[in-house]
Amino acid sequence: MEDPLSAPYVIRPFTEADVALAHRWRRRPHVQKWWGDPAGEPEEEKLSDGRIAMWIAEDRSGPLGFIQDYRVHGWEDHPFAYLPEGSRGIDLYLGDDAARGRGYGARLLRQHAAALLASGVPALGIDPHPENVRAVRAFEKAGFRQTSGPTDTRWGRAVLMECGPVLGG
Repeated sequence: MEDPLSAPYVIRPFTEADVALAHRWRRRPHVQKWWGDPAGEPEEEKLSDGRIAMWIAEDRSGPLGFIQDYRVHGWEDHPFAYLPEGSRGIDLYLGDDAARGRGYGARLLRQHAAALLASGVPALGIDPHPENVRAVRAFEKAGFRQTSGPTDTRWGRAVLMECGPVLGG
C-alpha cells in the first residue's frame, strides 16, 4: 500500500466552482484562527487579481488544502519587497481536518515551492504568525528558513521565512 505522504499532490488552479469549498474551509476554527474573518479577503475577489494565483491541492481522497502564491512586489511596502524581482509569496492552509498533523502541509508546500522555483521564480517568502508553531515547523520541513523574528506587517504579526536558489535554500 502506498504511503499518502510519498505520492505527489495534484495542485490545480482554483476556479469559481471552488469558492463554496473555500468558504466552508475558511469558516473552520483552525483556519479562522490564523486567516481571520473570511469576509476580510474573499476568494471570489482574488480570482480577478492578476497578482495572485490560487490553487486547490488534492490527493486521491479529494481536496485537502488551499494555496495562493502572489507577486511580492505587487503591493507597496510588502514585507518581502527586499527579495529579487519576480519573487513570490505563499500562503496555504489545510481545509480537510483529517489532513492536519500528518505532514501533509510540509509536503504540499515543498511540492508547490519546487514547481515555482523550477519555473524560474528566484525566491519565495512565507509569513506565518509567530504563535503558529505548527506552521513554522512545517514550513521549515519544506525547506524554508526563518529570516526574521516576530514583526508587524499590514497583514498582521508574522515571522518571515524564505527559500530559493538565490538564497541558498
